[in-house]
Amino acid sequence: MKRLFKATAVSPANIAFIKYWGKKDPLLNIPFNNSISMNLSNCLTTTTVEFNSNLSDDLISVDEKEISDSKKDRVTGLLDLVRKRSGIDLKAKVVSRNNFPQRAGIASSASGFSALALSASNALGLNLTKKELSILARRGSGSACRSMIDGYCEWKTGDGDNSSYAAQMAKPDYWHLADVVAITNKEEKKIGSTEGHELAATSPYFRRRLTRLPQKIKRIKEAFFAKDFLAFGKLLEEEAVDLHLMAMSSTPPVFYWNQGTMEIIHAVQKWRKNGLPVYFTIDAGPNVHLICLRKDAEKVAKEAKKLESVSFTIINEPCQGTHLKDKHLF
Repeated sequence: MKRLFKATAVSPANIAFIKYWGKKDPLLNIPFNNSISMNLSNCLTTTTVEFNSNLSDDLISVDEKEISDSKKDRVTGLLDLVRKRSGIDLKAKVVSRNNFPQRAGIASSASGFSALALSASNALGLNLTKKELSILARRGSGSACRSMIDGYCEWKTGDGDNSSYAAQMAKPDYWHLADVVAITNKEEKKIGSTEGHELAATSPYFRRRLTRLPQKIKRIKEAFFAKDFLAFGKLLEEEAVDLHLMAMSSTPPVFYWNQGTMEIIHAVQKWRKNGLPVYFTIDAGPNVHLICLRKDAEKVAKEAKKLESVSFTIINEPCQGTHLKDKHLF
């Protein structure tokens, strides 16, 4: 087994078309339901990991800031899984950089832990399959398992650690969709997704949603494979509202939307009436993902930038999942 001790990986964030909210196993990050997502070509995390016998502790930095406390514990927890599997007990230096705002509801933990899983395992010579890497990434952050896969994927909840992973639903070029992320707030959100997941089951709508999800997943897959954008978009918005309905009705309630979120939602409805086909979806944060056909992406971004609450936009296409890179960060 070849052991390199240093590796770098690049991973995209992803946007969930069908969300997961709530974990039936918080320790293993196993969700209550399947989810469907698309990787984002211009929301990327690059991570370099080096295991070194001269280190007495793991050193973690993200966007040039040293990470400590519980955030560091999540990183070292995944590193420990890699160390145990490889049989090498060296401490590591981890340097990670994002080209988009982190912890603002754009799945930076997904891209971060997916990049960490691949770079750390490769540095210690582990030749893991995509399935194994998806499982490993999920242990750091649930949605990280989706970022590992090229293009469009479905995360199957499974019934245990080895059966909860993401698998490709379609290649990146199957359907030329785009996601224009409209940034209303690039600051770290006050209530993280982890805390939100813990509260999910306190919502009176939680169980009702779970009973309806199998049929919704079936319908959105049918719309996706038929490339029926109208039907697909309606389901996207319904699902986004469902997620935030649960968050707002949990105990205590969690409010991710801000004034800008509402301005964009109203704008999307106006644009559609004026003939611009675009739909919104929103993860656990205030920023809005504007889903459209690739041919309309520039026009959607131009319209979004006119809104007072939008500071900037990021145009994304479906892309390659987590992959290795020759150039290291240090």
